[in-house]
Formats: sequence, structure tokens, C-alpha cells
Amino acid sequence: MAPLRPRWNPMSALGLEQIYSLSLYWKSQEYSTYSLKLPMDQVGSLFGQSHAGLGWLEHHAMAWVPEAISSDSYVVDLGPRGVQEVQEGLQKFKELELDGHEVSRHNFHLPTLEAQLEQACHEVHRGRGFVILRGLDPQQYSVEDNLMIYLGIAAYIGDQRGFQDKKGNMLTHITASKDWKTPPELRHGIHTTKGLSWHCDIGVDILALHVRSLAEHGGDTFIASSLTIVKELEALYPHVIQALQEAAWPIQISGNPIPRYILAPLLHMDPENNHIILSVDPGRLGVHPSTTRTDGTSPIPPLTPTQLETLRILNQVASKYRLRLDTKAGDIVLLNNFAHLHARDAYSDPGQGQGRHLVRLYLRNAALAHPVPESMRVPWEAAFGPRNGEGRYPVAPALEYTAPRYTAGSAAFPLDDNDDVNGDGTA
Repeated sequence: MAPLRPRWNPMSALGLEQIYSLSLYWKSQEYSTYSLKLPMDQVGSLFGQSHAGLGWLEHHAMAWVPEAISSDSYVVDLGPRGVQEVQEGLQKFKELELDGHEVSRHNFHLPTLEAQLEQACHEVHRGRGFVILRGLDPQQYSVEDNLMIYLGIAAYIGDQRGFQDKKGNMLTHITASKDWKTPPELRHGIHTTKGLSWHCDIGVDILALHVRSLAEHGGDTFIASSLTIVKELEALYPHVIQALQEAAWPIQISGNPIPRYILAPLLHMDPENNHIILSVDPGRLGVHPSTTRTDGTSPIPPLTPTQLETLRILNQVASKYRLRLDTKAGDIVLLNNFAHLHARDAYSDPGQGQGRHLVRLYLRNAALAHPVPESMRVPWEAAFGPRNGEGRYPVAPALEYTAPRYTAGSAAFPLDDNDDVNGDGTA
């Protein structure tokens, strides 16, 4: 049977192409028959009735709305003196003849920038939840030095870096290299020029992105406050909050035997600590096409009609409260991943020269991080749990791209132990 193609585009309000394509992940007849016909004012009948009582979020710093945010309010300019101090810190670190995995705030010294970076760290964890560090020009440094600078600054935000795949990669090059011959449809979503739908990197505290270069057109990053989304859901669709909290969402995870999945909630609320976690990636929920048997069945359960409608409403509200990040080459974006969703629009690269290229790190600050509930710890343990070895730090994208067996829309964590997030397929 041909894949079903939903007519409603949850990203249309954002102006993105239809990359939240349920036909890629769910071949459920229930979606076809019910989602195309059910008006929004009848959605409540699908859910149990519940009211979360979220008054404690009313004045929360992370419950922002985009019209109240100006670009200069979240950009931290390192300034000429700060850039010079970064260069001095880099030189002194290189004199120690240490490897990249050994970079820390104790050997990458930034004596006057330290206070500024600690303030940015606090803003990410207890303030608005996102910051852009600006002032560095990646064209002035080698690829190796860019990486050391990135790791050195990131060490002041998080004291732990997370694994990004089962092979031990500690960073990911988010780009669509002109050198790759593998067709885009066989790559992870982050390795194409297509848009990415609303998601977060499941199980990750802080998402860091170093902007090495930008697209010629498009490729903007959008974020939306999960707290603002939850507040709107409480007001208009409290039944959606109940559905998100149920430990009934099939989340694909890496490991043997493949495929594996867990049943977990997507939303956890902790009013005592003034904190919520919204952890959702549509590309990792429910049936995956690569795991579907020839008879059309799958060992991973499909999403229910209630869950599909929940995701539809969630995407609609996220698009309503979207904020486009004003990024420039050299920026380091720091995002509280548990408290925000993010998305990307499609883009085109120049015919010659560099295209869009971001480098991703997963960070955790032990002193400021909130506890991760047991029901949501499995993906978190994959990134920040016990590990063997110090991890890999590829300084550049792979020259050749090995098509993974399993792909997900965001590729936040590959499903196949034989593949990695940089696409090179090497050990």
C-alpha cells in the first residue's frame, strides 16, 4: 500500500515545507480516516478530561513570547578583548600538548570572560533559557583551532559532554556536504537541505551549536518556549497535557537487538522545582519504515489516534510562538533543550564555497541541571550515562557519506549501532 500523505501541514504557519511527514513514520489507517476529518473544536472528545493547574508557570522566565524578545537581548558580545583572551587561552592550551577530550575550564583559561560566561550559563539554566555568544570569526582559525575554542568556551557552560551515537562521537557536523554522493533521501535529516520539524534532542540537557557558516538562502533556526506551549495547552487543550504525560509513547532507542523502543512520557512537570521537561522528536516516535515487516506489521507499536492528534496540536502551538534566531557565522548558540523546541526551514547553499555548517555538542552542568525523572532517563543515559573511553571528536565532516540503515527526521540519535551521526561509517 502506498504511504499515506496527510493534507494538513502542521508547519504551514511557520512557512516550512512539509517535513513533519507522518507518511515517513506512521502507516496507520487511523490517521488517514480521522485526522483529515476531525475539526479542532471536536478534539477534546478523544481525550480524558484533565486540568493541570499550571499557575506556577505564569511568571516563569522561560515562559516567554516571541514579540517580547529582541535579538540584542539574547546575544552576548565577547568584544575585542574577549576574543583576544580566547586566542590567548587557545595558545596556552596548545602548549600543554593535550588532546581535545581533555579541554576543560581548568586548562582553557578565560580569566575575565569567566564571569560573562557564567552569567550566560545561568541565563540558559535559570533565565530565559537561550543565549548566543558572538564575536568569533571562524575564518580566522583552522578547523582544529575552531574545535578547541568551541570546546573551551563550552566547558564554562557544561562540565559534561554527552555522547551523540553508540560509536562515541561527541560532536556532530550538521551540514549537507557537496562532496557527498549519497542521495539526500538516504541520509539523516540533518545532513540534507530540507527543513526539520519541531523537536528537541531527546534526553539532552543543553544543546550547543557552533555556526561555522550559513546557507545562501534559508536555513534559519526557530525556537519555541515549551513552557509557553504548555501554558497555551492548559488554557485551550488541557487534555493534550494529560496525553503528553502518559507513559505510553513508543520512543525508538539505539541498541541491540534492533529495533528497540521504550514506552515513556513526553512531558514531566515539577512544580516544586519550578521546572518542566518537554522531550519530543516526531522522528523517533512510533513505527519506523525500516522496521516494518513485509506484511506491514512492526515490532514497534504505532501511535494511537489520540497521540497523533496530540502531536498535531503541539506543532500548531509551537508554530504560533516561534522565534527566529538571528544567527551569524561564528556564533555559539546555547539552548536549554528540555525547555524549548526547535525547528529549521529548508535552505540552499551557494554553488561554490562553504554551505550551511553547524557543529553540535550536548552539554550538562551538574550544579545547575534539574534531575531527570526515571521515566525519561533511558535516552538521557545514552548521552550522559556511564561510558567507555573518551569519545571521538571529528574535526570536519566525513569525506564520504555512508547511508545509515535507520534514519530519523532529526537524527538526534541514530538507531543503528553500525552508523554514526557524521555519516562516515568508520570505527
